[in-house]
Formats: sequence, C-alpha cells, structure tokens
Amino acid sequence: MDDISFEIEEDALKYIVDKAVEYKLGARGLRSLCEAIFTDAMFELPSSDEKEFKVTKEYAENKLTKTALKKLSVAS
Repeated sequence: MDDISFEIEEDALKYIVDKAVEYKLGARGLRSLCEAIFTDAMFELPSSDEKEFKVTKEYAENKLTKTALKKLSVAS
C-alpha cells in the first residue's frame, strides 16, 4: 500500500490480542486475525483516493465477525 499511511489504535490492537488469547491462537492464528481485518483495505485502498488507513476497535470488530472467529477457532 504505497503512499498510504497506516495507524492502528491501541484499543484495536488490544482487541485483536484479546481475541487471539480467547481463542487460544498462536502466531499463525494472530496472523489470520490481522489478515481478516486488513485484506479488504489492502485491495481497495490503492485504487482509491484515500491516503490514510486507520484501524479502530470498531473497524476490527466489524471485520472479525463471529463467523470469522469460529473459523479461526476450528482451525487452531
């Protein structure tokens, strides 16, 4: 994502880590959580006029639906 600034709020980071711990995910599971949150933006932002990507707790919660979390817990 060239020329796009990236920021993740502390609350969002804490939420992601809490979910990884709750579902007993290791490093690969944590990576999967991050991919679930960031993938749409990685594909959409480069072709848009947006120059900033800020991950809030609300954004992370919306991306990590219960269905996505269930898939991750089954895989671990």
